[in-house]
Amino acid sequence: MIPIKLSLHNFMCYRDASLSFDGIHVACLCGDNGNGKSALLDAMTWALWGKSRAKSDDELINLGMTDMEVEFEFAVGRERYRVIRKRSKGKARRAGQALLDLQIADGDVFRSIAGNSIRETENKIIDTLRMDYDTFINSAYLVQGRADEFSKKEPSRRKQVLADILGLSRYDEIE
Repeated sequence: MIPIKLSLHNFMCYRDASLSFDGIHVACLCGDNGNGKSALLDAMTWALWGKSRAKSDDELINLGMTDMEVEFEFAVGRERYRVIRKRSKGKARRAGQALLDLQIADGDVFRSIAGNSIRETENKIIDTLRMDYDTFINSAYLVQGRADEFSKKEPSRRKQVLADILGLSRYDEIE
């Protein structure tokens, strides 16, 4: 997965922000504590897998706001994709609302290839990336405060994470 563009609306400390990765091959996020470095990475993982450091999705909504949205554009191979994930807080005793859309570039426009439910769409994202959240945080991104996650796993789970990273399931399909 190659990040292309990240847009945030009311996500954590960001009211409205957009970041283009065009021309960036290696990046270093640096700055004082609390400036939103980890929030950018949380936005990517929340858009793709619906997971972040927060205990609930509502905690990700900017203080005083009632809704949020993350739009993340990325490439896999020669294809360009866009994920749009939204969350609105519920009122009184009503549950909040969530929306997830997976789109593929068709020339200069995107068309939806989402499933019939959020769960189906999340599975399509995992299939597209060939990686789930657990594999991602144990290989490409060490979540703040959880750098030892891989070493704490049971041997069978570590083996599975490594198999997922190396794509060993393809050999099972060929067999």
